[in-house]
This record gives sequence, structure tokens and C-alpha cells, in this order.
Amino acid sequence: MKTYRVIHIIANVTAFGLLGAMLIYFLLSYEGLPERIGVHFSAVDGQLDVYSYKIFGFYPFVMGFGLLGIFSLLSLAVKKIKKPGLKLTEKGDTVFRCTAVLLLDLIKLLWSVFFSFWTYCIVHQTGMGDGTPLDIFRVFFIILLLSVPVIFSEIQVRYRSEPRQSGNADDAELPEKKRKLLKIQHTAANIIAFGSLGTMLVYFLLSYGGLPERIGVHFGSEGNFDVYSYKVFGFYPFAAGFGLLLIFSLLTIAVKKIKHIGMSTDKQGGQLIRMIITEALDGLKLIWAAFFSVWSYCVIRQTGLPMMFVGIITFIFLALFPVTAIEIAVTARGHRTKENKEKDNDNITGN
Repeated sequence: MKTYRVIHIIANVTAFGLLGAMLIYFLLSYEGLPERIGVHFSAVDGQLDVYSYKIFGFYPFVMGFGLLGIFSLLSLAVKKIKKPGLKLTEKGDTVFRCTAVLLLDLIKLLWSVFFSFWTYCIVHQTGMGDGTPLDIFRVFFIILLLSVPVIFSEIQVRYRSEPRQSGNADDAELPEKKRKLLKIQHTAANIIAFGSLGTMLVYFLLSYGGLPERIGVHFGSEGNFDVYSYKVFGFYPFAAGFGLLLIFSLLTIAVKKIKHIGMSTDKQGGQLIRMIITEALDGLKLIWAAFFSVWSYCVIRQTGLPMMFVGIITFIFLALFPVTAIEIAVTARGHRTKENKEKDNDNITGN
């Protein structure tokens, strides 16, 4: 507990102190700034995109101290929770609260660094993408968010007050209600994926006669057309899109056919892991269906591909893999076979 308090105090002093120091730096630089300055940055390339009166240079402090205050209030609320309702031992409840508070402290530090750097760039009127890319902050923030379920799952496994009953747990199957819900999700994902791309194919066929003989069919890194060809090549996004959907559908069938996934889990754990992989494949279908549907729409309308949409799709695509891996690891951890648990206990006790 002493170590926790020390880390908690250091994190808060650093977060508030760093942003406070940048506020002093901004105040000392205020008179030397022109009347109109860049005060906001583009989320795409980190360059200044909004110019206004220099009084608006206080914006990062309003946002920064506001967020630090909110997370401090959340920390106080977490400390007041006596029983989080996770069926943990008394020590487990304490570990849970301390961990939650420290994670909130880490979020404070991230936002403090972010708005401090924002202020530095305003004072020097340079883009946030120069030198220290915004992607660094995003990566740390994503890693933090993805680590939360893993950390809390580990706490629940270690400090569970009511452990899962052994008995025939290794042979237990998923409840029928949960299986039905997962089937509904799987069906809905496939209908949306194939339906959206199919709808755009109908739209393209109806618009085909009105298109010129040569059209833009491919996009460059900036979202503008970089390849022009005969309009028959406008079918490319559908060939690629339906091809990928078919591949993921075949992979889904293969996953369902696998009886032994090669992990030391009970029967229910094996079923859950197969369903997690199936959900990930359905997610890939939805991602690519959305991407090629927008691609085909832009080909029909002969307009550029919106880069903000591409950025969002790319982020979801990249995040899907670590999230899936974490879910599989957590599930495998929580559904180990009885024999495996006994081996772990022997290793801990030294028997």
C-alpha cells in the first residue's frame, strides 16, 4: 500500500505540475505572440488548421486541467467503492481499487503530456506532427486501453472469492442462450457485410450507362484518383470486396470444423475461443465491406476517397488484431483444464 501511495502522489504531482509549468511558459511568452495565432491542429497531419486571437491559446489548459479534474474525481469515486461486485476476496477488492486508481493516474499523465506539447507548439507556432508525431500519443493510449481488460481479468482470476466449480467443468458447454446470441450476431454481420456491398453493386449497375468511357478507378495516398481506365474496371472494388468476404467465410467454416484448438482449455473455453475468432473474421468482413462500398461510391460519383474514413477504417483494422489476441489469452486463462490448474498450483508451491 505504501508503494501504491508513493506512485499515486508522484503521478499526480507530475501530471498537474507539467501542465502548470507549461501554463507559466505560455504566460511568459504571451506578450511576444502576434494577435492572431494558430490554436488548433488537424487530426490527420497534426498541422495548424484553426487561427484565432491569441487568448484562445489558453484552450489546451482549459481542456487539460478539466480532464485532470474529471479523472481525479473518478479516482476519488473508485476509492470510495468498498465492494466492486466482482466476487473478489478482501485483498482482491483492495488490489482492484488501487489498480483502477493507478490506471486513471496514467491517463492523467498521458493527457498532461499531450496538452503540454500542444501548448509548446502554439507558443512556437509549429505543427504537432513536426518532431513528435501524434501517432506516439495514440499508440500509448491504445496500449493502455487494451491492457485494462487483461489486468482486471488477471485480478479476477487471482483473487476470486468463489472459484469456478471443478466437477465436470471441463466437459461443460456454453449456455444455449449465449450460443443463440452469438449466432444472431454472426448472421447480422454477414447480412450487413454482403448486403452493403451488394447494394452498392446494384447502384453501380444502374449508374453504369451514365458513366463516361474512361473513369477514375483507383486512389492515391491522398485519396485522389491516380489511375484512370475504362469504366469496366469500376467493377474492381466488387471483385476485391466479394473475394475477401468469400475468403473470410471459408476461414469461418474452417474454424468451426476445428475440434481441438491446441490450447489447454476446457470444452467451454474451446468453444469461446472459436467464437472469438469467428467474431474477428466477421469484423474483418464488415471492415472490408465498408471500405469497398465507399470505394465504389466514390468511383460512381467520381470523387476523392475521404481520408478521414480511411484513417478510421485503418485504426479499427489494426486494433482488431491485438483485441482478438487479448480476448483469446484471457479466455484461455480463465478456462484452463483442471489438470492444467493443478500443474500451476504445483509449480507455485514447489511440489
